Order: sequence, then structure tokens, then C-alpha cells
Amino acid sequence: MDRIIKKDSLTGTEVKMKQGRYGDTIIEQSQTFDNLLKINKHMADDWRYGQMTGTQKHMAHVAEIPNVLYNELVQKFGKPAENPKAWKQWLNNNENRVFRTGGGHL
Repeated sequence: MDRIIKKDSLTGTEVKMKQGRYGDTIIEQSQTFDNLLKINKHMADDWRYGQMTGTQKHMAHVAEIPNVLYNELVQKFGKPAENPKAWKQWLNNNENRVFRTGGGHL
């Protein structure tokens, strides 16, 4: 039997508690992020090469990642400042392009 512990309609996050097959308790967190992917698509469509010229290039918005996925990636790679090479490789992977908000490669 599933029991909803927390549900946040603003972020699309839901935390459930359920009993496993062998009597163990499982806490499951899920998040829908369809709206985030739509926003990322619009931002990527608006992106133009060379729009961040000069000293502001370091401030370019490059991605929007859902919290659930971000926390999983932090466990895997560490924080972006600690391991930028792995984060860039993950973001440049074609399978993860839906999270990028600009064109080109990082």
C-alpha cells in the first residue's frame, strides 16, 4: 500500500512510502519536469552565438536540471565546481541535451 508523505504541485515532487515485498519500507521520491523541459527548449531556441561577448561569457546560463536529478549527479560527480570536467561531459552528452539552455558545447 502506497502512502503519500509529501506532494508539492509547484515543483511536481512527490514522496511516497510503501511496503516492499519482504516487509521492508521503501521511500520513493519522484518529480515531473515537463514544464522545465519546455522552458529549456524555449531558452535554447532564443540562444544566439556570440550574444555573451566580452567579460560576460562566464555568466551564461547553460542548463536547468531538476532537483532530483541534480542531487543524484552531485552524489555521482561531486558539485560542479569540484568536478567541472565530468559535469561538462554529462551536459555535452547528446542524450542530456534537453537540459541545456543554449547551443554549442561547454
